[in-house]
Parts: sequence; C-alpha cells; structure tokens
Amino acid sequence: MQLIPWIWSLFTSILAYFAQFLGKRLSIVAAAITAFTSIVITLKTAIDALIASIYVALPTGFFLFGFGLLPDNTAACLTAISSGLIASQVYVYWRNIIAFRLTGA
Repeated sequence: MQLIPWIWSLFTSILAYFAQFLGKRLSIVAAAITAFTSIVITLKTAIDALIASIYVALPTGFFLFGFGLLPDNTAACLTAISSGLIASQVYVYWRNIIAFRLTGA
C-alpha cells in the first residue's frame, strides 16, 4: 500500500519538472510571437498610412486612375512581402553567426 503514494509523488514531480522546463521555453516563444505580431501590425499601419498619403498627394486623374487599379488588399500584400523579406534576412543573419561560431573564421 505504500507503493501507490510513492508512484504518485514520482509522477507529479516529473510532471512538475516538465511543466517548469517547458513553461520557460513556451514563455520565450510566446514573447517572440507577440513581438513579431506587433512588428507586423506596425508595418501594416505604416504601409496603410503611406498609401493614404500618396493617394491624397496625387495631382491628376491619370495617377488616381492607376492607383484605383490596385486591389483593396495592397497594404496586406505589401506587409506580407515585407515581413517575409525581413524574416529571411534575420534567418540569414543568424545562420551566418552560427556558421561563424562553428568554423571560427
């Protein structure tokens, strides 16, 4: 009868260890996701403001006609393209740092 409490305490201690270990990693991942999301939202807002300022400053009907040919989701597309380019540059940067540390050159 003494075996069941011992197994239960062992099981709960193992679960507590994994929860503590994964909790730290998951909190770091959550912070990174939050930071990237806020950067993307800021970038989309900046692109929206840029498009709105260009639209207001256009002088003639020809430019307004050409601007009217752009789809409604132009800002979202530009944001997705920019975010992808930024993410790829960050990846290349960290890959080069890791390669430098491994090779030492």
